[in-house]
Amino acid sequence: MANQVLIYDGKTWVDRTPQVFDGSTWRAATPLYWDGAEWRTGAPPPREFPSYAGNASSLVSGDVAELPVPADVRTGDLVVSVCAQQGGAALPSPLLAPAGVLPTVYTLRSGVRLLVAVWPWEPSRGATTVWDTAGSTTTAVMNLLYRGGDTASVSLTPVVGITEHPGVNQVPLDASQDYTTLYAVLTVSDTLTGAAWPDGVIPRAQRLGRFGAQQISLMTADTPGAGASPGALRLDTTVETAAVAVITIPGRSDGRPTWILGDDRASVLGTTTYLE
Repeated sequence: MANQVLIYDGKTWVDRTPQVFDGSTWRAATPLYWDGAEWRTGAPPPREFPSYAGNASSLVSGDVAELPVPADVRTGDLVVSVCAQQGGAALPSPLLAPAGVLPTVYTLRSGVRLLVAVWPWEPSRGATTVWDTAGSTTTAVMNLLYRGGDTASVSLTPVVGITEHPGVNQVPLDASQDYTTLYAVLTVSDTLTGAAWPDGVIPRAQRLGRFGAQQISLMTADTPGAGASPGALRLDTTVETAAVAVITIPGRSDGRPTWILGDDRASVLGTTTYLE
């Protein structure tokens, strides 16, 4: 219901709430809000598999890593901010903006640090993320957008698993989880120029270090959660160290079974299977 407007006519308060004509009668105007792209009466319902909507990424050196949220962000989109630091001090509050968002921080045996924060976007959160990266020789940062997620289920610990692999040219991917699974792989190498994700995993953003310099590279891809490992990320060189984080982008089940193309473990067609 629209906010009520009352006007005093000298004797009493009279309702003068604005109304709209729908072609046959006058009725109260439905409240609207601007989501960044269109006027809406309410948030769209969450989907089981939130969809990728865009990214921004950068490779920086310095004490602060500042990166815009993708320009087509809408109210209710889930922002996944990933920061990979090559050394530096462990800070209690490394995410300087937006205020009030707490990242999860992982310091690996190699000294590399991975930081991940997930939050539902709204205008008050601002259009930029700022990470404190003091002491890090190289930092890779990414902001990825997912649309249709269940904002009520966003966790303070969105990373459900992280593993480290020294001296490898293939990075095994842990089993995907429910809803949409985002893989974030970071490496340290001076010769990495590319990588190939396994079938069924969709490459998203990547930021590679400069060839000839021992720098961090950060690569991301996603897949619908199927409960099994999709395989391994193949690198075009042997890296000093690699780590992979599994991040869940929460959705909401519609109660119906899901068949995922190419998933030979959880989606086997039977004689009475119907696809819609």
